Amino acid sequence: MNFLELGQRLTIECGAGNVQLTTMQNQKGEALRFVNWVSQAWNELQTVFDCWEWMRSSSLLGAGVSFVADPGQAVVPLGTGPGQIGLDPKDFGGKWVEDSFRNYVTSFGFRSEIFLESISYDWWRDAYMYGANRAVQTRPVVIAVGPGKEICLGPPSNGLYTTTGDYYRSPAIMAQDTDIPAGLPTQYHMAIIYKGMEYYGAYEAATEVVARGEEGYGNQLFELTRRYGPRVKMGGPLA
Repeated sequence: MNFLELGQRLTIECGAGNVQLTTMQNQKGEALRFVNWVSQAWNELQTVFDCWEWMRSSSLLGAGVSFVADPGQAVVPLGTGPGQIGLDPKDFGGKWVEDSFRNYVTSFGFRSEIFLESISYDWWRDAYMYGANRAVQTRPVVIAVGPGKEICLGPPSNGLYTTTGDYYRSPAIMAQDTDIPAGLPTQYHMAIIYKGMEYYGAYEAATEVVARGEEGYGNQLFELTRRYGPRVKMGGPLA
């Protein structure tokens, strides 16, 4: 369903026969409330987790990030300018897929690719940004995420390697009637409707609508989380 179809479906499910949505643009009064409820529900669904798989931007699928650090550069900040990652910060949801990073010799291509280990910022700082290690320029073998979501390379690059990695996108916005919920599998579009029903029911004190919305949203969210939510990872040995 697109933005307009979501709004129209929400009015039907809420029994709001007096609201006839033919567009989601420039609405007022009760119609505007339905527009806002759809937008709010879509945003809330996207922010349940910061690592929905359907919001992942992957370097292996023509997205993600790919950059070449300058010689001696250890910290590569967000941005699209020289010496930056080449990523619009507005598209970045604030979370890297830290175990997705790799690098390869730029002149050799992917046949020279290696995985980069993800370590903590403090570990990187104490191991690679201390004493004579600051002056080392060679092939990075680890990455760390800095306080400002910078990518920190260890050791600092000598400028001969291309680094790639994945990240999670920031919540998308539907503005035009034909916009669709970006990345969300179609079978879960009703989650937006059900959450919107909760908003409508709370506003109108319609407890039956709230109950149906809560049940439907809960079922959709459970299945969506099971398929696309955070993956449980096994911890390392204790000793």
